[in-house]
Amino acid sequence: ERESRGIGVWRRRGTGGQGARRERDREREREREREREVKRMHRSCGRLSGVSSSAGVCAAAARRGLPASRRRGGLAQQQHNASVPAPRRVRPRASTEGSSSVLDNLDNLALVKKVALSGKVFQQISAREMFEALIAINQIKSKKPENLSKVLAGNEAGEGGSYWKLVYTVGKKNLNEATSKGTGSVGGNGGNFFPVTAVQNWNEETNRIQNGIFILGVFSLIFSGDFELVDKSAILYFDFDRLDISLGPLSFGFDLPANEERVGKKRPFFIWLHADEDIAIGRGRGGGIAVWKKVDKSYREDEGVYV
Repeated sequence: ERESRGIGVWRRRGTGGQGARRERDREREREREREREVKRMHRSCGRLSGVSSSAGVCAAAARRGLPASRRRGGLAQQQHNASVPAPRRVRPRASTEGSSSVLDNLDNLALVKKVALSGKVFQQISAREMFEALIAINQIKSKKPENLSKVLAGNEAGEGGSYWKLVYTVGKKNLNEATSKGTGSVGGNGGNFFPVTAVQNWNEETNRIQNGIFILGVFSLIFSGDFELVDKSAILYFDFDRLDISLGPLSFGFDLPANEERVGKKRPFFIWLHADEDIAIGRGRGGGIAVWKKVDKSYREDEGVYV
């Protein structure tokens, strides 16, 4: 009887050893599958290497390996994910997938223009692409924009100059980090679409600038002052000397005290990276970068902007 019990114990122990070996074999097979999927991602990235933002995402994903959510998804889920060729899907940001098919074949400037001129929904799902394209544009030493005075402040329509709505901003910290370490070092969207209606007005005939915040057509806060545009260096210096406030039918304003320290090159400024009839891209004295889009009279009437 003792021998029989001994044989039973030996069999149970032997069965446990076989189970451990099978588990190790399954783990090795899962590891090989992960390696194969990383190689498939490399091949997909190679086919789209002409798109700088996509290539950067692929390189970062390859260095990190597969996201944990995919590892937990099992072999069938991994094979399904690997069959998706767009490298933007590697980034664990589902909100960008809706725009990837529209933006993948655009160069950086065309991408910024497409997003800036689109509606709010498309802008929100394209925020990360906007950030990566602006970082690339900021790093290129391109030719200075031409005819800046006419483009930014022209008064051909007799409407008191040109009007530009602030669309998107990237702060100094994120801009510097992405420039020195790559866009993968900055989390989230990287930048922000401006949450309220902010419109600037430049008039080349008077060399005056207005910078206003407008809310629901009933409230406005407008700073105004002189500006100086240096075409050769594409720098626009400005300073404000007046503030006007309106709330419904009530309005008042007052002159701002002069700041003797803010003269010449010590004034606030924008360095223009690009400007055309649709959008403008500039770096501010504070170190950030911003995108504006040009707005017409009908927009201003609808939104109660400078009317």
